[in-house]
Amino acid sequence: MKHSLLFFFMILPLFAHALEVDEKLTVRIIKTSESRKTIMVNRGIEDGLVEGDHARFIVTAGIVARAVCVRVSPTRSVWSVYRLVNADFIVNDSVMSLKITPPVKITKDSSQALVREDVPSGTPSNPAELGIPLADGAQDIHNGQDEGADSDLMSLNEAEAAPQLVEKNIEVFGILNISGLTSESKSEGTEDSFTNSQAYHHIGLGAEYYPRNEREWYSRFSLIASVNFMRQNNQAYNGASSTNDVNEVSAGVNWHWNKPSLAFTFIPFIHASVSMGAVKSSFQPGSENTAGEEVSNTGSTNGVSVGFGYKFYTNRGFGARAMADYYFRNETYEKDDLNNSYTKAVAGPRLMIGLSYRF
Repeated sequence: MKHSLLFFFMILPLFAHALEVDEKLTVRIIKTSESRKTIMVNRGIEDGLVEGDHARFIVTAGIVARAVCVRVSPTRSVWSVYRLVNADFIVNDSVMSLKITPPVKITKDSSQALVREDVPSGTPSNPAELGIPLADGAQDIHNGQDEGADSDLMSLNEAEAAPQLVEKNIEVFGILNISGLTSESKSEGTEDSFTNSQAYHHIGLGAEYYPRNEREWYSRFSLIASVNFMRQNNQAYNGASSTNDVNEVSAGVNWHWNKPSLAFTFIPFIHASVSMGAVKSSFQPGSENTAGEEVSNTGSTNGVSVGFGYKFYTNRGFGARAMADYYFRNETYEKDDLNNSYTKAVAGPRLMIGLSYRF
């Protein structure tokens, strides 16, 4: 418990650092796209910016543009402009104020636009000619070199070409673990022969929901639900065999160390869930009772799972995950023909790997 509280207070400043509505930053434009619809500035996570932030870009003459943050790194951020007021002010090395605003609904339907957007006039991309001050001595410039620009320029090029994962907040995934073995037992004394399956399969299908607003404290959490089909067959040396079928539904929550919308980044997460379902257990005797009949019983299950793992996504929404957990399941069976009732506890570590897609 002490470790959990310590961990909570360690990550609390990360949530508190995000800028509030109407807060301002002085920014320098590092790079712009040809259309002036995508811009990169020299402020990022360290300055309190978060993916999904909406802001106005302002100079002394007035509002230059309205934009939404679509990608952010510790010292850089990429903004998608959805309202271009004065395109000529969107030039490399210009300095302006960034003011956080409440989110607005964005439409790609040009017929819904209330005003006509500005377009570049062909003015040379030199801010001095427009009377815009340069960012001489800005804290992100060292010995005339703009550190980190190369990797962030790649993000700028991708920003217009690929949708952002923060908008893809629903994920479907599948887990598959199958072994299809068979076994055969023979007795030299009685010449009895027994053949059965010696297999295991676990098929899981699920969905996960992520909040879109990454400024909120709960943005690192996601809700998860799944259905799981498990079967285990086993055969003893004398031919006796048992089969257990378990069908479960589970619901839980994941907490992510990084933002769950990051692409091409390993995202650690902690998992917790509860489950319930039905079980059928069957037994078939072997050489110890060749005339015996197969017996079976049904019951209900409930369980918990606690674990940790990693996720990885491409910027198109395809992903993979691996998780190690400690799983506990309690099985309660109905009374058999002899009026006996049974309970069974199953517990231990598991390792699961799956593929997913976010949309």
